[in-house]
Amino acid sequence: MCRFYIYSGVPKADLHRALKLAAERDPYAPGDLKHGDGWGYAVYLMNGSVAYYRSSSAIWKDPHIPPLGIAGLSHVRAASPGEPVGVIYSHPFQVHTEDGRILYVAHNGSVDKREMGRLLGLDPSRFSDSWILAAFLASSWDDPESALTEAEQFVKTALNLAIMELPGPRLYAYNYFKSPEEKREAYEAYYRLYRVAGEGWEAVTSSSLVRHLEGRAEPLEPEKLYILPLHGL
Repeated sequence: MCRFYIYSGVPKADLHRALKLAAERDPYAPGDLKHGDGWGYAVYLMNGSVAYYRSSSAIWKDPHIPPLGIAGLSHVRAASPGEPVGVIYSHPFQVHTEDGRILYVAHNGSVDKREMGRLLGLDPSRFSDSWILAAFLASSWDDPESALTEAEQFVKTALNLAIMELPGPRLYAYNYFKSPEEKREAYEAYYRLYRVAGEGWEAVTSSSLVRHLEGRAEPLEPEKLYILPLHGL
């Protein structure tokens, strides 16, 4: 269970503050769950360089603040039961496509890493499910929509994604989750992604962040790849 945002343009809203508050106290998460198993970001700066950071600390205990760029994403992690923790398992993951593009991938949900790892020839015990998912997507990112459809067969709970692709940048968000009938309302509240926007910028965020942001929030259409329009480029 995790929380994230991805944005284009220079946000007027304090997305980092919203992410930090949602990580420490999330009323949509079960029990007293906190998203304290590490955090990170990838930011495309105004000079065309990339700032990339990952930490094993809980975001609310880390004084580090992401630089402001013209595109970026950030993620806080609550590790699934049995999944490894530590800085190398913090999102976003940096993976490469076969033709040399770079993807920064943040994921919320859980997937079957054993079956995905088998297809990729990877030992699942050495990686988190989200890292294997990132590698799986990179292996077939020539057709992003097809890659996502193929990945859906391995989903246990959700395939909520924020992805920044370079060169570009190109920015993607995807909202997909399975909701058992008896938990439909709770899953809707937790896993739904929302689009927020202002003059010259927009973002897609996890539901918990919306409580700390002003302005209108529109639910993202599920099972449809959303490409954020570029602002300021």
